Amino acid sequence: MQDISFIDKTFEITKTNLYHLSIQISLNGLCYTVLDIPKGKYVLLKVHHFFLKRPRLLFKHVNEAMELDDIFNHEFKSTEILYATRKFTLVPQSFYSKVSAEKYIWFNNSEERGYVIGKNLFPKAGCWCIFDIPQNLSDFLSSKFPKVTLKHNFFPLVEGTLKRNRAYAGQCQVHLNFFRDHFEMIVILGSSLVFCNMFSYITDRDILYHVLLVFEQLKLSSETTELIVHGHLPQVSPVFHLFKKYVKQTSFARLDTTFQYSYTFAQLPEHYYSSILSAYKCE
Repeated sequence: MQDISFIDKTFEITKTNLYHLSIQISLNGLCYTVLDIPKGKYVLLKVHHFFLKRPRLLFKHVNEAMELDDIFNHEFKSTEILYATRKFTLVPQSFYSKVSAEKYIWFNNSEERGYVIGKNLFPKAGCWCIFDIPQNLSDFLSSKFPKVTLKHNFFPLVEGTLKRNRAYAGQCQVHLNFFRDHFEMIVILGSSLVFCNMFSYITDRDILYHVLLVFEQLKLSSETTELIVHGHLPQVSPVFHLFKKYVKQTSFARLDTTFQYSYTFAQLPEHYYSSILSAYKCE
């Protein structure tokens, strides 16, 4: 799979002090976008693909990608970093204790050496997300971006959806965000987060099983619940047509109309990077 580089003709490397930089790090790769804040327009999208199976390998690849890309040598008006890891847990804000953060995550995840704990608040969801990250990667990001708070990749999906849905008290939505071999899943009822988890898959049947099981367990209506797909699921994917067979209101995610997007982005389906392109001020 080739790396992606879409750059608008209005992008100027000398004006990064007017831009916002969003970075997403996962086993699939390093993805980043640039928002021209005064214009309210996304002017750059780049992806350096990785094909990794272990988070311990991320530091080497992220470091190399950032060393080769001059944009990371410039100062931006604001920056945020999203990190996708399967080891995470959500703790209601009323129960959260800073000193107990490690106990929360290791209660239902296996602990490994060489990892540290990251955490960030999901204010609209009313919970803290606690996750692990390789120590060397955490140290590198803290050194390169000392003023930036690392956030779990669920942040824009959860907080952005809650922000957009606050006027729809009774509406139920299921959002799926696809990576190469796993997908994130959240269930939103009006202004409340009622489900948040991540599932691995090998076949289309695996995906359908996990999704329909959540529908069954939460007693979600297949007629009125909206199923919205983000991430790397092709428009011709058989699993998307299976979704439409079982869930009447199935669709691909659309980009936030609050912003403009470079004409160069039109080469990709809107839903491929809808999550990171909604990260700016989604809280």
